[in-house]
Amino acid sequence: MLRYGAATAAVASGVAGAQMLATPAAGKDPRDFELEYRGKRIRGVHVGAAEVRSLARGRSRSHEVWINDRKLAVMEVDLPGATVGFISAINHYQPVLIDTDRNRGGLLELTRRAVDVLGDTELTALAGVGHEHGS
Repeated sequence: MLRYGAATAAVASGVAGAQMLATPAAGKDPRDFELEYRGKRIRGVHVGAAEVRSLARGRSRSHEVWINDRKLAVMEVDLPGATVGFISAINHYQPVLIDTDRNRGGLLELTRRAVDVLGDTELTALAGVGHEHGS
């Protein structure tokens, strides 16, 4: 009986821990995430409308993604039909939509796609350097 009780407790604590990792802290965007996917720790932070333009630098900020604590630059691109999509250096030709309604999981999808492409390799330090696509 003790063996089954210990196993049940271990499973329950593992599930609770996974839920805590995937649940955003108070005051953060509910779409933010931090979890493990295919053996890599992934984290995504959504930038709210009030934070989109950084006045100090005069440049727009974008959502942020980390894979195993290495930043992957995410860039906003205009798609046909006045739609906004997001890409990374890894997902350059596979833009995803990121919004608060239908595409609320877009940043997580983009990050998972990047991990799928990376496989066993890791991001380099240069993966976090963003670049602008002309307007």
